[in-house]
Amino acid sequence: MRALSVLRAGARDLTTPAPGTVPGLDLLRTLAILLVISGHYYGDFADARGTALAIGRFPLIYFGWTGVDLFFVLSGYLIGRQLWRELLRRNTIDVPRFLLRRGLRIWPFYFAFLAWTWLRSSTHGAAFLPDLFFLSNYLPNSIAGGWSLSTEEQFYIFLPLLLLALNLVIRPRQQYLIVIGLLLALPLIRVLTLHPYPPDISQDEVRRLIQLPFHTHADGLLVGVLISWLSVVHPRYLAPLPPLRNLVVPASLALAGLALRSLDSRIFAFSGLALIFGGLALFVLRDRSRFARFAGARPFYLISRLSYGMYLNHFPVLSLGMPLLVAATRSLPPNAGFFVGYPLAVLASMLIAALTFLGIESPFLQLRDRWLLRQKSRVPPARMDPSAVA
Repeated sequence: MRALSVLRAGARDLTTPAPGTVPGLDLLRTLAILLVISGHYYGDFADARGTALAIGRFPLIYFGWTGVDLFFVLSGYLIGRQLWRELLRRNTIDVPRFLLRRGLRIWPFYFAFLAWTWLRSSTHGAAFLPDLFFLSNYLPNSIAGGWSLSTEEQFYIFLPLLLLALNLVIRPRQQYLIVIGLLLALPLIRVLTLHPYPPDISQDEVRRLIQLPFHTHADGLLVGVLISWLSVVHPRYLAPLPPLRNLVVPASLALAGLALRSLDSRIFAFSGLALIFGGLALFVLRDRSRFARFAGARPFYLISRLSYGMYLNHFPVLSLGMPLLVAATRSLPPNAGFFVGYPLAVLASMLIAALTFLGIESPFLQLRDRWLLRQKSRVPPARMDPSAVA
């Protein structure tokens, strides 16, 4: 009976948005995971068929690699908002509690997936140590896509400690200046990182030096943190706006992002993407138009909830399923085979993510909710210091 109750609660979580859910953020998270899967699906399909396809120029596929940067902006906003609200309410941050709360969201499925990958692999167990300790953005790893999860985990440690340190010397109302300073420093860090290398350095080496490390690729996270600061300290700036007025800032940020990327894609690509996706996040946070009703469609919420599982599982889904797909569609033109397989790949990833959500993620989330409820009942409510934002 207890197991059935847990499953019903998990199914309810997948189908019923919680109070306060912002539909536009679910839409953006859906876009992010579809970008990632589309880019990888196209690459695997084109390699398996031995031919490039015109569909590869379609934006959802051509820019598939940018989906991680959109995830970073969303994560920076959601985590930053949680931490800044606690900082203003209590004048401190309970870092162990925060890390455990995030851990119960991320660790159960991640470590289950890590164990499953290790058991299927003939690789020596030591090869999985960077994945085990979330260092795969700096060291050779064995979990595909694990570098971005390592970046997220390092961010979960870095941000609360940064805010606590800043709170000793700067009031929250001025702390955004430090975040802007870090954002401006990232292109300089990338310049200094690439300086010792020749101009014709390989793309693989650029990826190792620039794309993977947290200290060179945190632009989206920091832009999300800035938006979260705005939402907590100056919520009036995120008040609903008419559609045309709401487009002004996102369009300006998008133009600025494109202009930056045109200067030097190696140095400013991530800065530009952070501005573009930050503008999208601002738009949906302030939008109450018909678009918001479209964004509130249940499929977007469902995919949003499954996106973490889909991110991890789509790599083995593609690697195991692609040979079968190519063999089954060999008699079809390549483009036809592509379109036959694409929805199957997405649906397979969703189905597996739903099963792992119900069987692994949701039970730990329910455990986390019960633990947080007990903690809340034991701690008297803290009064907000009015001078904290002065």
